[in-house]
Amino acid sequence: MDIITTARRFEMTQGVRDHAEKRLQKLARYSDHIQEVHLVLAQEKHRQIAELTVHASGAELTSREESHDMLSSIDSVVDRLERQVKKLNARMKDRKSRRPVPIGVPVEEGDLAEVEPEEEWSPVVVRGLQWHPEPISVEDAIRLMREKDNDLLLFKNARSGKVSLVHLRPDGNFGFVEAE
Repeated sequence: MDIITTARRFEMTQGVRDHAEKRLQKLARYSDHIQEVHLVLAQEKHRQIAELTVHASGAELTSREESHDMLSSIDSVVDRLERQVKKLNARMKDRKSRRPVPIGVPVEEGDLAEVEPEEEWSPVVVRGLQWHPEPISVEDAIRLMREKDNDLLLFKNARSGKVSLVHLRPDGNFGFVEAE
Protein backbone atom coordinates (compact mmCIF):
# COMPACT_ATOMS: atom_id res chain seq x y z
CA MET A 1 0.00 0.00 0.00
CA ASP A 2 1.48 3.31 -1.12
CA ILE A 3 0.79 6.36 1.06
CA ILE A 4 1.02 9.78 -0.57
CA THR A 5 0.69 12.82 1.69
CA THR A 6 0.23 16.35 0.36
CA ALA A 7 0.04 19.61 2.31
CA ARG A 8 -1.67 22.71 0.89
CA ARG A 9 -1.25 26.04 2.66
CA PHE A 10 -0.19 24.01 5.68
CA GLU A 11 3.22 23.43 7.26
CA MET A 12 3.36 19.66 7.89
CA THR A 13 5.36 18.72 10.96
CA GLN A 14 6.94 15.32 11.50
CA GLY A 15 4.45 14.60 14.31
CA VAL A 16 1.47 15.17 12.03
CA ARG A 17 3.06 13.04 9.29
CA ASP A 18 3.78 10.18 11.75
CA HIS A 19 0.24 10.33 13.18
CA ALA A 20 -1.30 10.23 9.69
CA GLU A 21 0.87 7.32 8.52
CA LYS A 22 0.17 5.35 11.70
CA ARG A 23 -3.61 5.77 11.23
CA LEU A 24 -3.45 5.01 7.49
CA GLN A 25 -1.45 1.80 8.02
CA LYS A 26 -4.43 0.47 9.99
CA LEU A 27 -6.57 0.63 6.83
CA ALA A 28 -4.49 -2.25 5.43
CA ARG A 29 -5.92 -4.65 8.02
CA TYR A 30 -9.45 -4.17 6.62
CA SER A 31 -8.59 -4.95 3.00
CA ASP A 32 -5.75 -6.55 1.05
CA HIS A 33 -6.99 -4.83 -2.11
CA ILE A 34 -5.87 -1.28 -1.21
CA GLN A 35 -3.18 -0.17 -3.66
CA GLU A 36 -2.81 3.54 -2.96
CA VAL A 37 -3.86 6.03 -0.30
CA HIS A 38 -3.66 9.77 -0.98
CA LEU A 39 -4.05 12.17 1.97
CA VAL A 40 -4.37 15.91 1.33
CA LEU A 41 -4.05 18.22 4.33
CA ALA A 42 -5.07 21.86 3.92
CA GLN A 43 -5.59 24.91 6.05
CA GLU A 44 -8.17 27.54 5.17
CA LYS A 45 -8.43 30.36 7.72
CA HIS A 46 -9.30 28.57 10.99
CA ARG A 47 -10.41 25.29 9.35
CA GLN A 48 -8.09 22.27 9.23
CA ILE A 49 -9.15 20.04 6.34
CA ALA A 50 -8.18 16.41 5.68
CA GLU A 51 -9.19 14.78 2.39
CA LEU A 52 -8.49 11.09 1.83
CA THR A 53 -8.73 9.04 -1.38
CA VAL A 54 -8.25 5.27 -1.41
CA HIS A 55 -7.77 3.23 -4.60
CA ALA A 56 -8.81 -0.38 -3.98
CA SER A 57 -9.80 -3.16 -6.39
CA GLY A 58 -10.99 -0.88 -9.14
CA ALA A 59 -12.97 1.27 -6.68
CA GLU A 60 -12.12 4.77 -5.53
CA LEU A 61 -13.27 5.78 -2.06
CA THR A 62 -13.12 9.43 -1.01
CA SER A 63 -13.81 11.27 2.21
CA ARG A 64 -13.32 14.84 3.47
CA GLU A 65 -13.43 16.12 7.04
CA GLU A 66 -12.70 19.48 8.61
CA SER A 67 -12.34 20.64 12.19
CA HIS A 68 -10.40 23.12 14.29
CA ASP A 69 -7.51 20.68 14.82
CA MET A 70 -5.58 18.82 12.08
CA LEU A 71 -5.12 15.62 14.14
CA SER A 72 -8.86 15.32 14.81
CA SER A 73 -9.55 15.95 11.09
CA ILE A 74 -7.17 13.12 10.21
CA ASP A 75 -8.79 10.81 12.77
CA SER A 76 -12.30 11.60 11.50
CA VAL A 77 -11.44 11.11 7.84
CA VAL A 78 -9.70 7.78 8.52
CA ASP A 79 -12.64 6.54 10.63
CA ARG A 80 -15.03 7.44 7.84
CA LEU A 81 -12.90 5.65 5.24
CA GLU A 82 -12.65 2.57 7.47
CA ARG A 83 -16.43 2.26 7.34
CA GLN A 84 -16.40 2.65 3.55
CA VAL A 85 -13.68 -0.01 3.16
CA LYS A 86 -15.61 -2.42 5.39
CA LYS A 87 -18.74 -1.83 3.30
CA LEU A 88 -16.77 -2.40 0.08
CA ASN A 89 -15.38 -5.67 1.45
CA ALA A 90 -18.87 -6.82 2.41
CA ARG A 91 -20.14 -6.09 -1.12
CA MET A 92 -17.21 -7.94 -2.69
CA LYS A 93 -17.72 -10.91 -0.36
CA ASP A 94 -21.44 -10.95 -1.17
CA ARG A 95 -20.70 -10.98 -4.92
CA LYS A 96 -18.29 -13.89 -4.50
CA SER A 97 -20.92 -15.89 -2.61
CA ARG A 98 -23.34 -15.52 -5.56
CA ARG A 99 -21.19 -17.58 -7.92
CA PRO A 100 -23.10 -19.90 -10.24
CA VAL A 101 -23.80 -23.48 -9.25
CA PRO A 102 -21.93 -26.15 -11.26
CA ILE A 103 -23.90 -27.58 -14.14
CA GLY A 104 -25.35 -31.04 -13.69
CA VAL A 105 -26.67 -30.29 -10.21
CA PRO A 106 -30.30 -31.39 -10.18
CA VAL A 107 -32.95 -28.69 -10.03
CA GLU A 108 -35.82 -29.15 -7.57
CA GLU A 109 -37.63 -32.45 -8.10
CA GLY A 110 -40.30 -32.48 -10.77
CA ASP A 111 -39.62 -28.95 -12.03
CA LEU A 112 -36.98 -29.36 -14.72
CA ALA A 113 -34.90 -32.25 -15.98
CA GLU A 114 -31.23 -32.46 -15.11
CA VAL A 115 -29.12 -30.58 -17.66
CA GLU A 116 -26.31 -32.31 -19.52
CA PRO A 117 -22.86 -30.88 -18.69
CA GLU A 118 -21.48 -28.61 -21.45
CA GLU A 119 -19.19 -26.33 -19.50
CA GLU A 120 -17.70 -26.44 -16.05
CA TRP A 121 -19.87 -23.52 -14.78
CA SER A 122 -23.27 -22.51 -16.10
CA PRO A 123 -26.37 -20.94 -14.54
CA VAL A 124 -29.02 -23.28 -13.19
CA VAL A 125 -32.75 -22.50 -13.04
CA VAL A 126 -34.06 -22.84 -9.50
CA ARG A 127 -37.79 -22.57 -8.95
CA GLY A 128 -38.84 -20.44 -6.00
CA LEU A 129 -42.10 -19.82 -4.21
CA GLN A 130 -42.48 -16.07 -4.57
CA TRP A 131 -46.02 -15.90 -5.98
CA HIS A 132 -48.94 -14.65 -3.90
CA PRO A 133 -52.20 -15.59 -5.67
CA GLU A 134 -54.69 -13.43 -3.71
CA PRO A 135 -54.94 -9.71 -4.57
CA ILE A 136 -53.01 -7.58 -2.04
CA SER A 137 -51.74 -4.00 -1.81
CA VAL A 138 -48.15 -3.02 -2.58
CA GLU A 139 -47.51 -2.27 1.11
CA ASP A 140 -48.76 -5.74 2.10
CA ALA A 141 -46.59 -7.29 -0.61
CA ILE A 142 -43.49 -5.56 0.81
CA ARG A 143 -44.43 -6.66 4.34
CA LEU A 144 -44.95 -10.24 3.15
CA MET A 145 -41.66 -10.19 1.25
CA ARG A 146 -39.82 -9.03 4.39
CA GLU A 147 -41.52 -11.69 6.54
CA LYS A 148 -40.50 -14.47 4.17
CA ASP A 149 -37.03 -12.91 3.72
CA ASN A 150 -37.32 -12.95 -0.09
CA ASP A 151 -35.72 -10.56 -2.57
CA LEU A 152 -38.82 -10.40 -4.78
CA LEU A 153 -42.52 -11.19 -4.75
CA LEU A 154 -44.93 -11.62 -7.67
CA PHE A 155 -48.55 -10.79 -6.76
CA LYS A 156 -51.87 -9.52 -8.07
CA ASN A 157 -52.27 -5.83 -7.22
CA ALA A 158 -55.54 -5.23 -5.33
CA ARG A 159 -55.75 -1.64 -6.55
CA SER A 160 -55.25 -2.18 -10.31
CA GLY A 161 -55.97 -5.91 -10.65
CA LYS A 162 -52.74 -6.36 -12.67
CA VAL A 163 -49.91 -8.77 -12.04
CA SER A 164 -47.12 -6.86 -10.24
CA LEU A 165 -43.64 -7.47 -8.92
CA VAL A 166 -41.94 -5.97 -5.87
CA HIS A 167 -38.19 -6.51 -5.57
CA LEU A 168 -35.36 -5.46 -3.28
CA ARG A 169 -32.96 -3.10 -5.06
CA PRO A 170 -29.17 -3.17 -4.44
CA ASP A 171 -29.38 0.26 -2.75
CA GLY A 172 -31.78 -1.14 -0.10
CA ASN A 173 -34.96 0.43 -1.54
CA PHE A 174 -37.84 -1.46 -3.12
CA GLY A 175 -38.62 -1.60 -6.82
CA PHE A 176 -42.13 -1.98 -8.23
CA VAL A 177 -43.02 -3.34 -11.69
CA GLU A 178 -46.56 -3.68 -12.99
CA ALA A 179 -47.64 -5.60 -16.11
CA GLU A 180 -49.48 -3.69 -18.83
